[in-house]
Amino acid sequence: MRVTLAFAAMLGITAATSAQRLVAYDPFGGLMAETQPPDTIVPAPNPPFPIYPTVPILPPPAAIAAGDATSNTITGMTWFTNGMVLASMPSPSFPPAGPAMPPFPIAPPVLAMLGGPVTGIALNPVAGILWLTSGGLIVGVAPVPGTPVVFPPFALAFPTGPLAGLEWDGLTGTLLAVDLGAVTYTFFPGGLPAGPPILLPLVMPAPIGDVAIDKSGVANPAGVRSIWITGGPLFVDLTLPMGPIPTGVGPGAGLAYLPRPASAPPLGACPCGPLFTPVWGTTGPMTAGNGAFAITLGGLPPGQIALFAFDFVFNPAFPLINGVGCPLGLVIGSATMAVGAGFAGPGGVAVFPFGLPMIPGLGPIYEQTFTLCPADPVGFVLAPMLQLAAGGT
Repeated sequence: MRVTLAFAAMLGITAATSAQRLVAYDPFGGLMAETQPPDTIVPAPNPPFPIYPTVPILPPPAAIAAGDATSNTITGMTWFTNGMVLASMPSPSFPPAGPAMPPFPIAPPVLAMLGGPVTGIALNPVAGILWLTSGGLIVGVAPVPGTPVVFPPFALAFPTGPLAGLEWDGLTGTLLAVDLGAVTYTFFPGGLPAGPPILLPLVMPAPIGDVAIDKSGVANPAGVRSIWITGGPLFVDLTLPMGPIPTGVGPGAGLAYLPRPASAPPLGACPCGPLFTPVWGTTGPMTAGNGAFAITLGGLPPGQIALFAFDFVFNPAFPLINGVGCPLGLVIGSATMAVGAGFAGPGGVAVFPFGLPMIPGLGPIYEQTFTLCPADPVGFVLAPMLQLAAGGT
């Protein structure tokens, strides 16, 4: 059975919760860390995982405010810079849907136009525009060697402090910027405002580094899309009343939306006693239009069956119904549940296609995978429950 978000749309979707992960970049330590922000399913902060070196490790920035990260949500690649050089790399959490670009310098005329090393980058992957700022002017370049200018430089049509980070929101066709005073702005390419400034309701203990928006397109518990900013080794959601959360890396962190499902519990391993440990995954980025997107369950004995269950509702109590494995997040007996099956291949991975149509913001749908386990009292174990949404670009 093939389950798609188009099928889900016919049934109707009533739930609303954010479904996202973030990747933070430390240009001084050459590290990235992925984390799952608190949401309706897992309201407590989660530890950053995985934490890994950038490939390549760029020379550290010449200035504390230089350096940033952004994501290509179509390919799943993370772009990063030390202010002078651009590079891209895949997340170890899922295979990329496109190639990495070898490192290349930002053209000296572009840096001269901006007035110094780049402090913020944001990528429009559909138009192929990489937005750059050095704290004041913003310019759009093609993300290729030579960084040719494809959108002329502009200043924002309203006063700001020095800009520390940029973000692109493909759902609204706008840019976001955060300044060193922790004020976040939304505006159209060219500089006209797209909304009022957003103030940070607390004081961050370190300089502001970057801004990112939830590109899944669905609402968080406050009824809006989450917007996060970093301050040193911490990040905070501007839309929710909660304190700062560790990024997992050092100061100067860039921040980028990661098109990967959120999970509960987040770390993903649910052992079948001493026999095997099934681990969930995906075949690529979770973004609208990725028809090749699929959910996987690895670590299984070859030929083993896996049942992939989907629904629009979940059980917030997450009862542990068996002695081994992850808590049950779905509601057994739900009238809207759909179930499909897959079998592990020779490498022990079961794959279930779940093509994502070009409908940004459709979701979330909740998924949980069941597999047989003779070491368990009830004969099976559960993988973590996932939140799926066709994210925007």
